[in-house]
Amino acid sequence: MGVVRGSGQKVQQKKEWVRPLWFLFSVGWYVALSLAIPTGIGFWLDRPENFNKRPLFTLIGFGIGTVVAFYGLYRMLRQFYLEQQRIEKDKNRDRAK
Repeated sequence: MGVVRGSGQKVQQKKEWVRPLWFLFSVGWYVALSLAIPTGIGFWLDRPENFNKRPLFTLIGFGIGTVVAFYGLYRMLRQFYLEQQRIEKDKNRDRAK
């Protein structure tokens, strides 16, 4: 039984560093796509076949993408922070027992 408990602790330690790494990976993709998609749509609207307003829609798309990226980033970081606080509180509670 002691071996199973020890290996479970090792697996738990490995998972502790995977979650923040996965979070950073997902945040990076979220920000990149939040900026690229609206900017790309704005660039497409600025083409001569569409509205031919050269930098206007590209800049509007970039502005919208920036707002969406910062809002989503704020929500993701807040959720991650609250979860880390909960985990830390649980660890402290387990240590006190």
